[in-house]
Amino acid sequence: MKITTLLPLLALVSSQLLSGCSAKQQDDLLQTITEWGREHSDLTLHSAQAEDVEMSYLERRRTGPTLVMLHGFSANKDTWLHLAADLPEDYTLFAPDFAGHGDSSIAADGNYDLEKQVERLHALLEMQNLEQFHLAGNSMGGAIATLYAMKYPEEIKSLILIDAAGVDGKNKSPFFTMLEKGENVLIATDKESFERRMDLILEKPPLIPWPIRPALVRMTINNAEINKEIFADMMATRERLKGEDYRLAMSKELTMPVQILWGSDDHILDVSAVDEFKRYLPQAEVVIFDGIGHVPMVEAPGKTADAVTDFVGRHL
Repeated sequence: MKITTLLPLLALVSSQLLSGCSAKQQDDLLQTITEWGREHSDLTLHSAQAEDVEMSYLERRRTGPTLVMLHGFSANKDTWLHLAADLPEDYTLFAPDFAGHGDSSIAADGNYDLEKQVERLHALLEMQNLEQFHLAGNSMGGAIATLYAMKYPEEIKSLILIDAAGVDGKNKSPFFTMLEKGENVLIATDKESFERRMDLILEKPPLIPWPIRPALVRMTINNAEINKEIFADMMATRERLKGEDYRLAMSKELTMPVQILWGSDDHILDVSAVDEFKRYLPQAEVVIFDGIGHVPMVEAPGKTADAVTDFVGRHL
């Protein structure tokens, strides 16, 4: 989002700083800025029933390439707003919230297995008449994108994996080191753990004005219990699919063009995973962003948009 576009919002933030800001005002301000970001990229909010979940999504219909963007664990569809602002204006964009995330409902059957998330996503996308599209996913969304492309390869023009889960590298990340000791930094339960979470995920964090940060803290903490359920099912999927059979199936099924984007300083999923992905997806093009962490589309949206636009443009 360009600074000139943000000037009215920055003025609003400044006025709140000067006048004091209640919790409700902070929440309202976060909502206002989120809606502003959506409007800036001409993204509109919708929802539809997809199997057992009412799935919320952002979309923009244009005449150019269609890009479906899948967020990571404990994130939501608005993760993509920074990137959307820097992508070409003629792109059709589609960004859903997975079950239990963002504005989507919790799973009626209590199942957050990643393969189940694929089926919900497929039900949603079938309603959109998108036909063939480019599919991008970050972190958990990258694992879901991989599983989706394996099951429905005829729908996928290209696959873009951004610091994607699903394949482990030879080096253990700080996150998994802490997880083995019983600390899950991705699930924040108070302000202190929220800040640890942010520090681990973001190597180059975007500016978050003071009145907005407390609202983000509250929103994240309020999702702690459902995030525990989602994380448990996500890790169960990881255990089930971590063997060589899954990787060989991935190599066999994913014959479409693949791009791998990764932050060099990712503390959640170590950059050494890129070599493992390349081992099974030799056609993959790789871009490493120096000094960037787990979410390049937030930390370096311009560079990420340039890489995606170049790749998609060669695989129309």
